[in-house]
Amino acid sequence: MRKFLTLLALACALAAAGAASAEPSAKALALTRRMVVAMHVEQTMAPMMRGLMQQQMDMIVAQHKNLTDQQKTMLSGALTEAVGEVMDNGLMTKVVEKLTPAYAEVYSEQELQAVVDFYESPIGQSVLRKTPLMGPAATKVMIEIAPEIQADLDARVARKLEGLQGIGK
Repeated sequence: MRKFLTLLALACALAAAGAASAEPSAKALALTRRMVVAMHVEQTMAPMMRGLMQQQMDMIVAQHKNLTDQQKTMLSGALTEAVGEVMDNGLMTKVVEKLTPAYAEVYSEQELQAVVDFYESPIGQSVLRKTPLMGPAATKVMIEIAPEIQADLDARVARKLEGLQGIGK
């Protein structure tokens, strides 16, 4: 029985590895490229990437505790300028090019076609235009429920840690 289960697990692992390495079809890649254009992925992701890079820059500046305020300002300016140059030099295009095969591998041609049909339609474009308008509402909700979430997390962690108090004594 154990030998059978071992062989079954090995067969599943090999099948999964084979499926994961399967190349996406030309149609799936073409649909993914249409989806990326219809969804304005490069334009949508750029602010997010700039935000992530800003956080990284802030961390870099904060790590240099020995710098004067003027030097920190200069470092921050240099980093901001360099990030802008990287972004303006096609970073988002490179990211999208690298992600395209992943989309085409994860989603079926039928799923990609449905997504493309929706986002290329006037309603899909309207949804995309309106999506950023949800940001303030989502932020407001998160601010309102943050204390409740924090209290719930604190209580759960405290209960889980109660069992650890006697360990090691």
